[in-house]
Amino acid sequence: MIPMQTKYHLRKGLFLFLSLIILIFPLTGQEEVPVTGIFGDDLLLTEIYPLHSFGIFTLNTPFYIGSFKSKGNKFSVGYSYGNIWHPKSIVIYPLNMTSVQQQEANSMYITKRPRYFEQNGIATQKKTFSTDGILQNLSFTWLLQLGKNGSFIFKLNSHLLSGGGSAFHYLASDSMIERIHRMVKLDNFGRKHFDFNQAHVLYLDENGKQIRIEKDEVFLGTLDVNYYLPLWSKENRASYFSAQMGTHLALPLNKFYPEVSGGLSAGMFYRQKIFPRFYADLAGDFLLSHYSLLSLGNSINMIDRNIRFSGKANFAFNIVSKKNNVFCFGLLMNYQDAYMKGSVFNRTQDEFRDLGVSYMQHGDLWEGQVVKVVPLSKLTAASMYFFSVKSYLYFGFKWNKSDLMLTAAEDYPVINNAPDIQLGIQYARRLGR
Repeated sequence: MIPMQTKYHLRKGLFLFLSLIILIFPLTGQEEVPVTGIFGDDLLLTEIYPLHSFGIFTLNTPFYIGSFKSKGNKFSVGYSYGNIWHPKSIVIYPLNMTSVQQQEANSMYITKRPRYFEQNGIATQKKTFSTDGILQNLSFTWLLQLGKNGSFIFKLNSHLLSGGGSAFHYLASDSMIERIHRMVKLDNFGRKHFDFNQAHVLYLDENGKQIRIEKDEVFLGTLDVNYYLPLWSKENRASYFSAQMGTHLALPLNKFYPEVSGGLSAGMFYRQKIFPRFYADLAGDFLLSHYSLLSLGNSINMIDRNIRFSGKANFAFNIVSKKNNVFCFGLLMNYQDAYMKGSVFNRTQDEFRDLGVSYMQHGDLWEGQVVKVVPLSKLTAASMYFFSVKSYLYFGFKWNKSDLMLTAAEDYPVINNAPDIQLGIQYARRLGR
């Protein structure tokens, strides 16, 4: 049997080896390929990943489909924000349970288990998770196109945590969300019983290490390095089909989570001409990532899935004017694996194996406020333990050397992972001729 530590190093070594092979490949040729056919302008969406309050510190890839037909440079600025309101909950991990105790505990509802652990003298460890506010992302992206030798994408992410009281953030604010809840007669989590426009991020692990971000705090996230390589393409006058692969690294530029994460991806793209100036697109990609290829410091323990799967599926339409300006609109679905192990799939997202959840009660304090109405903060843990499915509706305009993309996103009600509502904008400009 191979020791676990050896397996861990083998996995990291395999990721690094495959990434190196893909990065070296473009050096084997430098021939320029002319732009022809019905697909000649790359598709790049940078603001289409969930602004999860600690997911921002690990690998998130853009949605990129390359034509790999020309060489050039494109610079993008992106901005997005989302509401991350999640009341405090404490996840309790029992240690050294017998098989009988394990069976008994798992037969109970998650909020009944902490008392069971205490009554039976079972030692435990605890994680605490609590977030509030509007999490914002400002990104700067450089697309370096190398023709048939692939494309590099360098993306710098910076963040600001705010309360959401400004008119600019109204569409994702507590006030707007509760207005919608009143319209549909939904009291989700009891948000309306707490002060609006507050902000903080707190994650405390079982070893006492924590991430603490305060209102109006500005901080860097990661520098992402992505390389995409064309694998195959087939094109005629009415359709275009291609496949590509990629290698990815996220370099930490923050004090909160000094882990270098990375992964490998594969994607496909199909475009069909419906009318002479009207095209339909179907595209998708998937990514296998490792949260810690290299540790640059003493990190908090907030991810226990070594390998996580994520994927995107995109369906879009494109309308081309006589001046070759383009209006596009589409729906993109983003799937991400959970960050923590222990969930049991269910519609209400409140079933876990081998752990319990303690949530706030009447009279407790939460960030200086007295809890008067008990919120459903037992579901806060879903943000860490259950997978995320998020839909992004986007509209785009392309003219001359410029691209403008607008995005709006919402989690599905049964997969309630913050952010609740997320909005974004991206402007790109091609450099040179």
